[in-house]
Amino acid sequence: MQFSLARVPEPLLLVLLAFVTSRFPAVSALQGDSWCGTLMCVEATVNASTVTYELKALNQLGWMAIGFGSTMANSPMVILWQTANGTTMLSQREASSRVEPLPVAHPPRLASVPPRANISPSVPPILVFDIPKNNDTVQSLIWAFGVTPPDASPDAQIEQHLDAGTLSLDLTKELDEGSGSPSSSIATLNGASQANSLLVVHAALSAAGFLILLPMGSLVARWSRIFTSKWFTAHWFINVVLGIPFICVGWALGPLAVAQQGREHIVTVHQICGVILFVLYIIQVALGTLIHVRRPKHGRAHPPRNVVHVVLGLALFGLSIYEVCMPGSCLQDAVHSHIISSVTS
Repeated sequence: MQFSLARVPEPLLLVLLAFVTSRFPAVSALQGDSWCGTLMCVEATVNASTVTYELKALNQLGWMAIGFGSTMANSPMVILWQTANGTTMLSQREASSRVEPLPVAHPPRLASVPPRANISPSVPPILVFDIPKNNDTVQSLIWAFGVTPPDASPDAQIEQHLDAGTLSLDLTKELDEGSGSPSSSIATLNGASQANSLLVVHAALSAAGFLILLPMGSLVARWSRIFTSKWFTAHWFINVVLGIPFICVGWALGPLAVAQQGREHIVTVHQICGVILFVLYIIQVALGTLIHVRRPKHGRAHPPRNVVHVVLGLALFGLSIYEVCMPGSCLQDAVHSHIISSVTS
């Protein structure tokens, strides 16, 4: 005996449809938002009573943190890091100013690490925590990233961050099904990719100027004078004609990339050393020009200003090596970001 819906009275079908609809309500789209910088990404997913935050490292991971506020002072923070065995450590802290944040026994909202977060490690590392929802649909957050892992204790001392900044998340945005990321994240990732490209060019031009051209110009001045009296022309050409475009353009791209990421200027050691390097280079070029214009026809072979010129050149070279090799330099960040992109693509 065959059954056909065509034989069922229409009023009864409407009643059955209403019953099924009431028992199985339509699944609403997930909501949340995401943000990416050059060191880390933050993704928020709104659940029934909690918000899940995923913090993805784009550099050598020590610890990552976000804080609920627009400044470091008095903003409740959630700091995450991994132990040697892969366990995610969570510490909720606050700071009264720009100092190391201290653990808080009773935070406004208690965050927790979901059990699934410790199951499988990922590359790049992704650290996850849940926190109860509040009434803020658009969140102003601070973020920080460190490269030195703290000890395996929520109360462990935390070394100063490599970099930090602010971000904003709109938790009313709909997430794309399957991807778990908002449709607006494509523009965010494109912006981060553009900033990374600027950092690559910044690192390449600056390294070429400070680590190749300037030492080459110094060696030319030191050794070619043995063979010819025209050594100054080559010395001047390398340090000024070639050096100024490489160094000035390369240096200017650094603040431009920082501005595109919405980060603070001249706050990290790398940024401060970069400003000092650029100022010393301008002084060195001006001093060299003065020495050449006012060189004595007779008298001391090495007057004091010549000695200062030599010492300043050595200081420039040494500081340049430190600037490139220090943890968190733009060259290391750029290379590491491209490696991460290759692994995850």
